Amino acid sequence: MTEYTPHLIPQAEGEKHEPNYLAVFGALALITLIEVTVVANLPIARVPLLVGLSAAKVLLVAMYYMHLKFQSGWFTALFLLPIPFVVLITLVLSIALAPAIPAAGSAAAFGVCSVF
Repeated sequence: MTEYTPHLIPQAEGEKHEPNYLAVFGALALITLIEVTVVANLPIARVPLLVGLSAAKVLLVAMYYMHLKFQSGWFTALFLLPIPFVVLITLVLSIALAPAIPAAGSAAAFGVCSVF
C-alpha cells in the first residue's frame, strides 16, 4: 500500500553533517590574532600574507556560516563567480591610485593619492 520514499526517511546519526561552529569561531579568532600581530610587528612588505589570511577568513565564513559547504555546486559557483572581477577591480584601483616611484634626487613622489 505504501510506496517506498527514501527521501522521507530520516538520516542516521552518523550521516549528519553538522559543522562545529565553535571550532570555526576559534579558527577565525586565531587568524585575526595572527593578522593583528603581523600588522603591529612586521613591515608593510607582509601585505600578501595579510591578504591570504583575510581570504582564509572569508572562505571559512562563506563555507560554514553561510552554509555553502553543504549546498549544491551550482549555488557555490554562483556565489564565487564575482570574485575574479572584485580582484581585478581592486588590482586596477590599487595601481591607479598608488603614488609614483620617485626619481633619483627628487624629494617626494607625486601620484594620484598625493592630490587627496
